Amino acid sequence: MVENIGPHVCSFYMGGWGTEAMAWAVDADELLPESGYPHKMSSNLFLADGTVVGRALTQFGDTADGFSASLTVYVPAACPQDVLEHHLRHYAVEFGNWINAAAARA
Repeated sequence: MVENIGPHVCSFYMGGWGTEAMAWAVDADELLPESGYPHKMSSNLFLADGTVVGRALTQFGDTADGFSASLTVYVPAACPQDVLEHHLRHYAVEFGNWINAAAARA
């Protein structure tokens, strides 16, 4: 993936969306209750040499009005605050576009 996060352009890979990728979240007690968020996916974000530079955790659940989502990206503690703030905006736009596209098809 190549993403523009504020003034920064970053290139990384995502992979391991299976059970192994969820192990860290279980160990870190990051998962929301299964009853409300039964659909969960996680992936490591890594460089070409395999160095993990972050993680993504998405959790979804159905509600009477549609769905609820918990969208989380983990970055190193040394990540500059402006990069984190820009990525939060990026994430909101990215998922907002997907949600609007899905709603338009319903």
